[in-house]
Amino acid sequence: MATLRKRGRIVCLAAALALAGCETVGDRGPLTADEELLRTQSKTFVAENVAGGAAAGAAMGCLLIGILVVASRGDSRDIAAACAAGAVGGAVLGGVDGYMKAKQAQYKANEIAMLESIAADARSDNARLSQAVETAKRVAELDRQRLDNLAARVKSKQITVQQARAEAGVIRDNTKQIETILEGAREKRDTYVQARNGMSGANTAALDGEITRLNQEIAVLETQFTSVNTSLRVAGLG
Repeated sequence: MATLRKRGRIVCLAAALALAGCETVGDRGPLTADEELLRTQSKTFVAENVAGGAAAGAAMGCLLIGILVVASRGDSRDIAAACAAGAVGGAVLGGVDGYMKAKQAQYKANEIAMLESIAADARSDNARLSQAVETAKRVAELDRQRLDNLAARVKSKQITVQQARAEAGVIRDNTKQIETILEGAREKRDTYVQARNGMSGANTAALDGEITRLNQEIAVLETQFTSVNTSLRVAGLG
């Protein structure tokens, strides 16, 4: 239930970002290449966490209910209908439950192969998160420079605080994009941690290493997010 609530928050945040982009970013000129890339990366993390978990749950729902129908009646039309119903119910499962059940179905009793596959997934997520972190660092550095410039212009009375706040809208949007990536990365990390904890007696060294790396990337992203948010508050532009 907690995972579903977390996923719901990510979806809501993504929707808010889309609306904010339409209302506040469009009148401030084009975004930089890094800002565009940051938005693409944040959307990717949301889409993968929501659709990916739902797809895994849907596949398992279809499989399990289909098996029950085969055992009881074996009618192909019944199987198709049951599969559709099971997919809908399974999609709600999602999260770590859907992820782990899909892995278990794929590798059955081979825990070593399943663990290697999970570690490979984490490695892939780490590679993409690392790219997103580098983008966020460049965007955050630019935003800090923008805030310094806005503060100087307000101090010299070139613009009012209200005008500075309007210009800082794109900076606030950027921090929301970073927050979306952070939420997605934390959810992925939590999925791998729970998967690792369910592996009794297996050699989890490779997965442990990827989880450590995920935590390191998340810590860097948190630093960038906190830094810009703090600067916004201090300048009164948050």
